[in-house]
Amino acid sequence: MNHFRFKQFQISDDRSAMKVGTDSVILGAWVHIENIKTAIDIGCGSGLISLMLAQRIREASISGVEIDHGSTQDAQYNFENSTWSSRLDLLQMDIRNIEYLKKYNLVITNPPFFRESLLPVEKARAGARHDFSLSLNDLLKVTSSIIDLEGVFALVYPYDREGELLEHAKLYGLYPQRILHSRNKPDAQIKRSFVEFKRIVAPEIEYESISIRKLNNLYSQEYRNLTKDFYLKF
Repeated sequence: MNHFRFKQFQISDDRSAMKVGTDSVILGAWVHIENIKTAIDIGCGSGLISLMLAQRIREASISGVEIDHGSTQDAQYNFENSTWSSRLDLLQMDIRNIEYLKKYNLVITNPPFFRESLLPVEKARAGARHDFSLSLNDLLKVTSSIIDLEGVFALVYPYDREGELLEHAKLYGLYPQRILHSRNKPDAQIKRSFVEFKRIVAPEIEYESISIRKLNNLYSQEYRNLTKDFYLKF
């Protein structure tokens, strides 16, 4: 079994539909965590974001939800072998079937969002990456039902679909507070939008940007600063 080692935990993703990736690392490091006591990670995969939150937020209870069997096997292993196993729980289920009795301070997800690109051959990977497995409207409907009145909804989405995301979120009473635009290098096009929503309209949206690497292909200082609590090499 191979492990991806971080400073305070390790990830096995051999059976997961989606492997450890930069999008999840940025999201888990960037999201605001003030006053968060309960969090749910939708489509948690091997549990990376859940474990990052457990490291960042002392005493918070964090639930990971994942439908893919191989991913839940990895997540369960990773949760049980972490320092924070008592604060982490895992649900193998379709998030659309969750009971809406419990409310969460934070709903976070790196969701399936590819829509028109060529589907991967492997079915599990296709479901993890493409929104036929969980549409944007389904995601927002669930989120609006389980987030508490002052809660935060945070996710990563393709930059070229940011407008669609913001318009649909508004229909469910979710309004952007912070937006981070990421690109691979300073001279590359923006690739991802990381967005935090709340139930209130922000007086002004806080915009940020980050380049993952410098022109010489080394990691940028801003990316190092954001992720230094996690990556061993930083």
